[in-house]
Amino acid sequence: MFTDRPEAFDGLDVEVVHVPLRTAYHQFGWDHVRLPRLLAERRVDLYHGTKNVLPWRLPAAAVVTVHDLAVYACPETFAWPQRIHLRLSVPPSVARAARVIADSQHARGDLIARFALAPERVVAIPLGVAPTSAPAAAVEALRRTYRLGPHLVACVGTVQPRKHVERVIEAFVTAGAAARGWELVIAGRLRPGYVPPWLRALPPAVRWLGPLPDDAHAALYAAAEVAMSASAYEGFGLTVAEAMASGCAVVAVDTSSIPEVVGDAGLLVPSSDASLLAAALSRLIAEPETRAALAVRGRERTARFTWEATARRTRQVYEEAVA
Repeated sequence: MFTDRPEAFDGLDVEVVHVPLRTAYHQFGWDHVRLPRLLAERRVDLYHGTKNVLPWRLPAAAVVTVHDLAVYACPETFAWPQRIHLRLSVPPSVARAARVIADSQHARGDLIARFALAPERVVAIPLGVAPTSAPAAAVEALRRTYRLGPHLVACVGTVQPRKHVERVIEAFVTAGAAARGWELVIAGRLRPGYVPPWLRALPPAVRWLGPLPDDAHAALYAAAEVAMSASAYEGFGLTVAEAMASGCAVVAVDTSSIPEVVGDAGLLVPSSDASLLAAALSRLIAEPETRAALAVRGRERTARFTWEATARRTRQVYEEAVA
């Protein structure tokens, strides 16, 4: 495992090679200079690029996972160094890979259409969602630490322009949720270099927690009754799936890969429009029986997304790539 975060693999029975990455601006050199040298030194037979790109000089057969094509669908939401890096690196990566993995059928279709790839070379393998539960004590500790009330709407994930968190906030305000005893809790890391304007002045009952450790993240999902996403473009929709697995009733947008994940286990709106999101949220606030039914269906649906299934299918792709 070649990584700039070796601590993420503590306790796993894998060989970890630490390849430091000083900043995101050094990603190009990491991918195309340092990594190929290390691969050659260790004489690997197959390399899996799990973050959209392959090194330009690669001494082995290769598989690449391209999580989404947001850099093409929403280019304005990327910092220019990342945009240039991905635009230069993704096309040759998918052209040279023995197999290309996508996280959803929608992402697979995007790849085939944009790069004219042979369909048999592109495989959709959904991500896994680990069942999450937080002890009651952890949930209460979270409420005490952040002084949260009894009724929460969660908006979780990396905060960047294409997630449209401002529309979630507008929907919450439009639905009159604060006056009905609800709070909107936003949690996640800020994309480097991005400072959303809404951080300057949050409306009443809207809380910004920033990035949370894994245990607090699980406790937030357990505490929330509703989770909302305004993102109109996803390769999979992992935060939506995690919310469903935790028993949240979900409001999300009926575009890209989201319908594959949510199905009939959430309220989907036709587009990322604050008024549509507000109407769906208002319904869930007014109908506790609908919230409860969606919580059950969400857990049942996400049970099909397991990391074991993801790993088994990925191993099959490896075997095909070196055959």
